[in-house]
Amino acid sequence: MDEVQLGTDAGTQFAFAPSQGPRKTRTCFNHRNGNAMTAVHVGYIGLGAMGGALARRLIGTCRLHVWDLNPQTASRFEAAGAVVAPTAAEVARQCKIVLLCLPRSSDVHHLMFGPEGMAEALAPGSIVIDQTSGVPEETRAIARELALRGVVMLDAPVAGGVAAAEEGRITMMVSGPDSAFQQVAHVLNAISPTVVRCGERLGDGQAIKMLNNAMNAACRLATLEVVAMGRKQGLSLAAMTEAINQSTGRSRISQVALPALLAGKPSSDFALPLMVKDVDQAIHLSMKAGAPIPIAGVARALLQIGVNTVGPKARLEDMIGLIESMAATRLRDDVDQVEVPDTADASAQHPVIGYVGLGAMGGAIARRLLDSSCEVHIHDVRADAVRDLEAAGAVVAPDLPSLARACDVIMICVPTSAVVREVLFGRGGLGEGLSKGKIVVDQTTGDPAATRAMAAELEALGVAMIDAPVSGGPKGAAEGKIVTFCGGQQQAFARVRAILQRTGPTVVYFGPSGSGNVAKLIKNTLGACNRLIAYETVALGVKIGLKLGDMERVINKSSGWTQAFERIMPALASGGQTAQLRLELMVKDLDLACRLGMEAGAPMLIAHTVRSTVEAGANELGGDANLDELSRLYEARAGIRFADAATKN
Repeated sequence: MDEVQLGTDAGTQFAFAPSQGPRKTRTCFNHRNGNAMTAVHVGYIGLGAMGGALARRLIGTCRLHVWDLNPQTASRFEAAGAVVAPTAAEVARQCKIVLLCLPRSSDVHHLMFGPEGMAEALAPGSIVIDQTSGVPEETRAIARELALRGVVMLDAPVAGGVAAAEEGRITMMVSGPDSAFQQVAHVLNAISPTVVRCGERLGDGQAIKMLNNAMNAACRLATLEVVAMGRKQGLSLAAMTEAINQSTGRSRISQVALPALLAGKPSSDFALPLMVKDVDQAIHLSMKAGAPIPIAGVARALLQIGVNTVGPKARLEDMIGLIESMAATRLRDDVDQVEVPDTADASAQHPVIGYVGLGAMGGAIARRLLDSSCEVHIHDVRADAVRDLEAAGAVVAPDLPSLARACDVIMICVPTSAVVREVLFGRGGLGEGLSKGKIVVDQTTGDPAATRAMAAELEALGVAMIDAPVSGGPKGAAEGKIVTFCGGQQQAFARVRAILQRTGPTVVYFGPSGSGNVAKLIKNTLGACNRLIAYETVALGVKIGLKLGDMERVINKSSGWTQAFERIMPALASGGQTAQLRLELMVKDLDLACRLGMEAGAPMLIAHTVRSTVEAGANELGGDANLDELSRLYEARAGIRFADAATKN
């Protein structure tokens, strides 16, 4: 696949259109001889929200002819200098290049071959560019009929939204004969410089767009459902948005929709019935191909509930209200996020730190603290982990009570909250050496309820407890880039914030004890949902003959992007690893998150589906299997091998 950027804004001048103010007029160029092409006649049919935005990009670059079922819509183009044709067939008679953007492939077929269809008016050698989010097989059938008349067809759907189309930032996915593409590349580039070739097989651009939209829908709803659970647990949307977008749970939805929600602004004007149509097309494709996409099925059901509840004129944005209603909460914050006072005193500037639990994550954090010139005392049941850090300058504590007596702040990173309790209150535990004024920082991804119970017990001893799980992995800790999710007493948090910032600048306070663990579980759940959405969607793409590289390059620039998708695509091609996480721990985190949802009355339909799938994967592959091995399950379900779809150099 090639990304083509031809005929950019050369020959720019300013012009005025009635009621539009100043605009740029761009000149298309013939790439063979450089002559201006403003006299070339180009047609555009279908001037809805997206089609209208795309067509407006062509004004001033060519002699533009337009037609739409709604005469009032077309008349606005006449005021800007376009020719409004009386029929679609007249556009075909006047133009050798005709672009279409209609709701469905069936509409394209009717436009071409129905009463007064435009196919009869197309001259041999004409090129039709279909920008509809259509069905690949139906598009190929239309192209076969047009080929009998000497007419060539390309498909060129777009992703990125109406605002991006208006600004020329849209991503365009083009497939079909390369000879035809070369003839129209300057026209497509006048709409957007981001034109991505998806090969010569017609319909592959539409197929990738279909997969992108299915991913967008599923990720959107998963994000809203999980954030609704967080709101019911008392977390602010502002804090969740900040942390998610700095973590591996981020997506185009979290980066665009959540900030817009915070600001009280819409993030999309997309019609909800059209999104149902797009997901329906992906599901029909999966049924025909024999590649199941169950998460997309759940997303489709939620979207249909939205249409049935709000009505046929519903917008995608209306799903926010539906998710709020289902969870009986409000996603937007009622008050501003609480600011934590900086009450750290001089004696706390150089505290003695203890670290218990020197596994992959804990060991990396402890080493980072040592590298930041902290005095660190350590304890672990594994002698080799202790030796490595001792050589780096750490002080080895003979036992847990001794470590507690020697340190001002004691940090813990162990597998589960049950192990934290044993470390704190078991025989020979930290509790035997703790005294009033000390602070325990638990970096375990744990059970919020268990964390609150332990915090209450420590408070009786005059000891504060902060839950502070992290995101970013051992590599992020070593580089000082991890994100820390915090809960607990505000004054205690203020005392340890500077310590936590030594391992990564993004340290977010969420509220009372247990809130940090809730936030981390939200992030982990989103990461798991996004990963499995990517697996099932890409498996379908491979089953229908798409290449991994094509899907990767398009979706990474489109509305279906997630950080999980970006991480796993190279690994699917190479068989490499993206992270080190045992499936049994992934199941543990998803169990905790889904239980939080049940306790709070937040449905989280997609998260529960993902939890069940990961649990089944752990049973089949073994709890010790790494999370990347889940890809094998999707290969088996779809009857494919991801590596077979890797782009050959």
